[in-house]
Amino acid sequence: MESTKPLSFALAALVALLAVGAVVELLRSTFASDFAVAAIATIALVAVAVIGMVVVGARNRQWLSNPDSYW
Repeated sequence: MESTKPLSFALAALVALLAVGAVVELLRSTFASDFAVAAIATIALVAVAVIGMVVVGARNRQWLSNPDSYW
C-alpha cells in the first residue's frame, strides 16, 4: 500500500506540470501573436457579457422572490 504513494505523487506532479505548461502556451499563443488585440477584445467582450448575464440573473431571481421590492 505504501509503494503506491510515490507513484501517485509523481503522476499528480506530472499532471500539474502539464497543466501549467498548457496555460503558459495558451497565454503565449493568444497574447503574443499578430492577433493579440483582437484576442484581448474578444476576451473582454465575453467577460462583460458573462458579468451582465450574472447581474440580470441575480435581479430576476430577486424579482421572482419579492416582486414588490422592485416597484
